[in-house]
Amino acid sequence: MSGSSLSSATSTFDNHRYKTTWDSVIPKSNRKLKYSDAEWLLRCKLAAGYRVAHNFGWTQNIFNHITAKVPESEHELDGPHFLINPLGLRFDEVTACSLIKVTLDGKLKDNGTNAGPLFRQGFVIHASVHAVRHDITCVWHCHHEESAAISMTKTGILPLCQEAISILPLVAYHPFEGTANDMSEQPRIQSNLGPRKRILILDNHGPLTLGRTVDESFTLMYGVCRSCSYQQKAMAAVGCDLSKLSIPTQKELEDMSSRAKMQKYKDGKGVDSSSELVFRAMARVAEDYYGASNIYDIEEATIESGMHTTTTSTKSGPQGNKLISSL
Repeated sequence: MSGSSLSSATSTFDNHRYKTTWDSVIPKSNRKLKYSDAEWLLRCKLAAGYRVAHNFGWTQNIFNHITAKVPESEHELDGPHFLINPLGLRFDEVTACSLIKVTLDGKLKDNGTNAGPLFRQGFVIHASVHAVRHDITCVWHCHHEESAAISMTKTGILPLCQEAISILPLVAYHPFEGTANDMSEQPRIQSNLGPRKRILILDNHGPLTLGRTVDESFTLMYGVCRSCSYQQKAMAAVGCDLSKLSIPTQKELEDMSSRAKMQKYKDGKGVDSSSELVFRAMARVAEDYYGASNIYDIEEATIESGMHTTTTSTKSGPQGNKLISSL
């Protein structure tokens, strides 16, 4: 699962028929929108991310957040700005237009569809990352149970599977400080994350992934959750005796890492996947289930729409049901 955009090798395929690219699904309007084209695309992808997270069970009632820096907002006097879900909506109720826009100081720039306020704990964590990591766009946080459980162990994520091996060089850890409502924790989050790491495991809490795109942030979170699910099951199978786990040696890990970095294959047989292909596949599940128009609510985005009148689909089945099997 490498890269953040589609390989040129896929450009000749029927992407619109199979909806494998964002261009094939993002609605367009001949009326003027409230947002730039770049922000509208980002809002749609972020709203899809919330639906995908819900389908995987990466939710905790109305809590947890996926945020994204608004394109070009870093040039604003009070920039950058980022998009975040309003407190009160479930992940399967979030739409492109319901997302609220805030500054790093917590000032509300756009209240979306007036669905709810800014949640302080989510703001503290996400603003701390967006303030210093200008190389990334999306910050994805969840309380996936197995990942949270592994964050409570002193072993951290172990190199037990290919997913874990691919993400381990990107992982940093932040000690547990309780609920994240204290602004004074921000410098410590920033320090422990550092300038290059893409995954921050909040001890006794859960994972945080950083992507140059929403697609990339999802792919990293998928790798974290998959790794932790395997690890929890493996540790349970051997009674938590690490000596009974098949853990690669350092030399084996280096060889595996070198193989994972291969981008072009001299034999010409096949191509690598990309974050966009992976995320689009899961977004299609959400679009088919909820209806794309209930996620990408372009009528709300038009300047002529006036009052907010969009009705959001709540087609989600019994609370806790997952459309995709648990990781």
